[in-house]
Amino acid sequence: MQGGVSVGSWLAGMSAGPVLGAVLSALDMDAVPDDSVVDVLQACGRQRAHVEGLYAAAVATVVQRAAVVGSEQYASDEVRAALVLSRNRARTECDFAQILCLELPAVHAAMLAGLVDRDRAMVFTHHLAGLPEDLTATVIARILPIAPGLTTGQLRARILKLIITVEPDRAEDQYEQALADRMVVGYLDSAGTATVTATGLPPDEAAAATERIAKLALDAKRAGHRGRIDQLRADIFLRLLDGRFHHLTHAQMIAALLAETSPPSPATQPADTEPADAECGVEESAEAVAEVVGRVSGIEVRARLDTLAGLNNLPGELPGWGPILGSVARRAAGRQHRGQWRWVVTDTDGYLIAEGITRRRPATSPPSHRAEGGIVELAIPAPALATLTKDPPRAWAKVITDIATQYQRARERDPVGRLDAQPGRRHPANALRRYTQIRDRTCTAPGCRRSAIHSELDHTHDIQHGGPTTSTNLAPACTHDHGLKHRGGWKVTQPRPGYFRWKSPLGRIYPTRGEPITDPDPPPF
Repeated sequence: MQGGVSVGSWLAGMSAGPVLGAVLSALDMDAVPDDSVVDVLQACGRQRAHVEGLYAAAVATVVQRAAVVGSEQYASDEVRAALVLSRNRARTECDFAQILCLELPAVHAAMLAGLVDRDRAMVFTHHLAGLPEDLTATVIARILPIAPGLTTGQLRARILKLIITVEPDRAEDQYEQALADRMVVGYLDSAGTATVTATGLPPDEAAAATERIAKLALDAKRAGHRGRIDQLRADIFLRLLDGRFHHLTHAQMIAALLAETSPPSPATQPADTEPADAECGVEESAEAVAEVVGRVSGIEVRARLDTLAGLNNLPGELPGWGPILGSVARRAAGRQHRGQWRWVVTDTDGYLIAEGITRRRPATSPPSHRAEGGIVELAIPAPALATLTKDPPRAWAKVITDIATQYQRARERDPVGRLDAQPGRRHPANALRRYTQIRDRTCTAPGCRRSAIHSELDHTHDIQHGGPTTSTNLAPACTHDHGLKHRGGWKVTQPRPGYFRWKSPLGRIYPTRGEPITDPDPPPF
């Protein structure tokens, strides 16, 4: 205690800089009480960001002065020699420091203030380097103030989504260039194993490919394969590429995996039994998919209804992957023709008012191939739906009319009350499952981006202790964070539907809420 103030509260109020550095250096960590140790960690994080900002400024200064007295081409070699770095690493450090300090001074100032660390700053430099000044200023103004509360994955998605929104043509050009540079690379690792990686792939096709691998692995586990799920995914990936699974049916691939002799897993890595993805609503039996050959796996695609109808190029989303171009979202949605199409109407803040399923499909040209299953989420703010209903695009008229009709019916009754009509059920009905997935978007644990449909539905107040199966007591939780709650000592409450408070074993409270389903329409740019 410092004059009646706890060490944690005292440190929480200190800005990054020399004073905080001195205090932390003199601190005896063993003497810090449990209720203050997280404050010390956060203070160290702020101070580290401050020092990283000083380091970046020093690197940028050395590069500038070395370029003046020597050659700009070899300025990074001064840094290479001084810090004993490889040439490539030195160039990376110098590029980052120069972009940060010269092109993004606001981000650098946030580092010096201890608000943004190096990892987050690198997300800004990666996405904003070379962009027009006015676009960069727009991204900085909207994203930098909230960056300290975002993971690097969330930050990357926010920046990319904003760039696609305000400059879709530029984003489309960058996408096409990256697509033209696609490649596959293979190399040996230090342990003697190999890595195969592909870059520059269309995100919807890459998502479908990984979804197919995941489903094959899960079916093999259900059929009794003793390997770990990650091992199975790797084995299937390799066999699909090297030709061993060429012309095999789904059932034949599973049989081939089961027939292989695999060494037992080490005792420290027991064979897992990853649960079935019950969130899909209806489980496919092995017999139902056994003879599906050459069918692309369905994926989850989220986009605004008016974007899919071709009225704008706002970004869509592949959950778990990130934002995608409007054109990619339209193509991906067209391939999920046989999947489940969910409509979602949102309020002015982008959150859920009502949802449902439409069986109508647009009268558009069929894609080159169609996927098996999948989910398409068609989101639209209520005012935009009213406008669309008055003058719908011809190809989408039946879809829009159906959504508008269902929405009006939902407004005339209490849809949530109907969903919560069976609180004594152990497992939620499909409609309640879908509603919760749409409302919460992802696993609700702090920083987790696992899609809600690939997470388990958890009772916030455990059902065995009397918790009801209702929208006020259900939330998606990925396998890890489900275990975090039940075995890791964390506590979760849901004070309001869709609002969560995760309490750590050290007593810290982390409030979470799902991302908005739709963003406000962008201002003219």
